[in-house]
Amino acid sequence: MTKQITLPEDVNALLQTLNNGGYEAYIVGGCVRDSILGRIPQDWDITTSALPEQTKALFSHTFDTGIQHGTITVVLNKTNYEITTYRIDGDYADGRHPDQVSFTSNLEEDLLRRDFTMNAIAYHPAEGFRDPFGGQEDISRSLIRGVGEPAKRFQEDALRMLRCVRFAAQLGFQVDDATYTALQENAALIEKISVERIHEELDKLWKSPFPEKLSLLLESGLLPHIDGLLDKRLTALGETLVPQLKAAPVSAPLRWTLVLQSFTEAEAKTFCKKLKFDNATAKQIQTYLRHLSQPIPQTPYEVRKLAGILGMELTENLFILQEILQDKAAVATAREILAKVLADGDCLNLKMLEMDGKALMDAGIPAGKAVGETLGLLLEDVLHEPEHNKREYLLEKALKLQQK
Repeated sequence: MTKQITLPEDVNALLQTLNNGGYEAYIVGGCVRDSILGRIPQDWDITTSALPEQTKALFSHTFDTGIQHGTITVVLNKTNYEITTYRIDGDYADGRHPDQVSFTSNLEEDLLRRDFTMNAIAYHPAEGFRDPFGGQEDISRSLIRGVGEPAKRFQEDALRMLRCVRFAAQLGFQVDDATYTALQENAALIEKISVERIHEELDKLWKSPFPEKLSLLLESGLLPHIDGLLDKRLTALGETLVPQLKAAPVSAPLRWTLVLQSFTEAEAKTFCKKLKFDNATAKQIQTYLRHLSQPIPQTPYEVRKLAGILGMELTENLFILQEILQDKAAVATAREILAKVLADGDCLNLKMLEMDGKALMDAGIPAGKAVGETLGLLLEDVLHEPEHNKREYLLEKALKLQQK
């Protein structure tokens, strides 16, 4: 077990400033957990006995982040650091945020309000670890265990149930039996959580390195309270989804497409709207699902047509999904054809066509619908016969089309 954590210079300076002001201060939470695990912390959160106004008085550049909950942000060398006063949370009427908080001078009372023992460890370079709930031992056992009474922690903040499953998938940890039982018994409370936060946790879950923990989600009872169709389809997929997720790049659109592989395009659109996906991701998922329902292109024309519609990035991503879900040999053929098409510089779309609307109008083709239709027919010709992509041929072909 790690005996000492090497802190960034700025974090040491923040702790020292608080200590010099007469206050306790520790790094806490995920940064301590990740340091123990040998991971690089994404954020360095600090907890202190100083009240928010006292913290603000010690630093020149601060702004209020959640001052009603004891949190202010200190800006040091253009980096933001959250510093939160030791606190005791009141009731959680909304199942997510405390109705009120009271500040305390007792670090252990602050640690007691946190979700899991692995996240309830404080550290100071001069004092070492403050770990009243056995978080270090649980980390050494690869165990996720609720602080104090797990059911109470989940009732305070129902999102912690999804976070529990997500942490298991990110870290490869087991979930303590009593904690998982409390999760199952309180699963319905997830309905109190905003879809944005649920989407965020599921997104992290699908992109985690241990998707074999999917069974924790399937057996948790959470999914029926998130989306009935998702619950039904994921239950049907079961463990077959695990190797598929492992085989896919860590990309939200690709991983979500695998999760939603048995959804129709329309069902996926409804689901993405419900969970408030950003438009770009939602459209990508729907595009992949649409093309997954179609045969893998096996001729130069089909490959040119596909690449012209999707562009290179989405085409390659589609091939990755088809390789995982459908036919590796057919995808290999499609990739070989695409490589030759690109090497030959074949025309794939209107931008690459040696003809444009202005030239057609100059040749006497009426502006408007006729120009668009003619360009579409010329592109279709060239997708079949790339050597036809010559200005003289295309102009002659356009004029012949107008005579019909």
